Amino acid sequence: MENKSPYVLIGAAMMVFIAAIVGFVIWKLRAGDQTSYAYYDILFSGEVQGLTKDSPVFYRGLRVGRVYDIGLTSRVDIQRSTGRQRLSEKIKVTVAVESLIDIRERSYAVFEKPFIAGAAYVQIVGRLDVDEIKPKKKLGETPYPEIREGASFIEATSTSAQELLSKAGTTVDRLNEILSPDNITAVSDLVKNLSTLSGAFAKQDSSIQATLSELPAAVASFQQTFERLNGLSDKLGLIAMEIGPQDAETRKALAGKEKGDLAKAVAEARLAMEKLNGASGQLNKILADNSGPVRRFTETGLTEFSLTIHELRQLVANLNIIATKLERDPAEFVFSGKNGYRPK
Repeated sequence: MENKSPYVLIGAAMMVFIAAIVGFVIWKLRAGDQTSYAYYDILFSGEVQGLTKDSPVFYRGLRVGRVYDIGLTSRVDIQRSTGRQRLSEKIKVTVAVESLIDIRERSYAVFEKPFIAGAAYVQIVGRLDVDEIKPKKKLGETPYPEIREGASFIEATSTSAQELLSKAGTTVDRLNEILSPDNITAVSDLVKNLSTLSGAFAKQDSSIQATLSELPAAVASFQQTFERLNGLSDKLGLIAMEIGPQDAETRKALAGKEKGDLAKAVAEARLAMEKLNGASGQLNKILADNSGPVRRFTETGLTEFSLTIHELRQLVANLNIIATKLERDPAEFVFSGKNGYRPK
């Protein structure tokens, strides 16, 4: 009996220890989590593989809650390009966040999943520049406030990597097209042609050197010609200012300069035109003063003048007849034919 007593004590102690642990666990489970939570809904359009209930929720890197529920839901969205309504399937994630944390209106949530190790989680990105705070509702006070979805760094990186791989594939395809046998042959022919052209230039090296040696003289001649053209343009501009309308700026520019021959000729022509205009004015005045006699002369004088001319024509015709008769036989004309005097 003395050898068996220590085993009984050890067994009794173990039973008490196990009972204490079970009681502590039951008490802890009954006590539950005494932290006050506010509940929010997040609608993810992409996959949330690895996210489960009780997954951690972080706010600006600090763990502030957990995922309460995950499920599928449908929602009617309006397309921005067409304005039409479209029914889309979303993943509704309900998160419990400590009530002490203020979630702003423009805050957004992203789904994060480590590349190698670690569990998936939800990251809430806060916007401190917005004063409005989302309402805090307890469990069962549906509908819960919604936190909009945002793009995570991992998603943006993967999207950029996919675009980069796509562009790299396109680039490789284009390089394959460029490096096709036909293009390689064409490039080889081009290199041969360039080699031939460079050889031709090498053969004409003396001519090229001579041409290059004459280039400075040609440039100097061109500069002289250009200077002459500039001087001619200045003269033409001066002539245009002399001939054109003389405003204040033109008179100031022509001050102290002698007029050219063309300007003098234009001035003389203007003076002659002024005199001609004066003469035409005087002639118009004379015609106006003598309009009555001129009108009478045109009405009656011209008729009488035409009759006089007609009579003069008849007189000249008669004189021509008389002269003809005198030339033929003066005696007959004087003595009127047979009864005239005839010498014996």
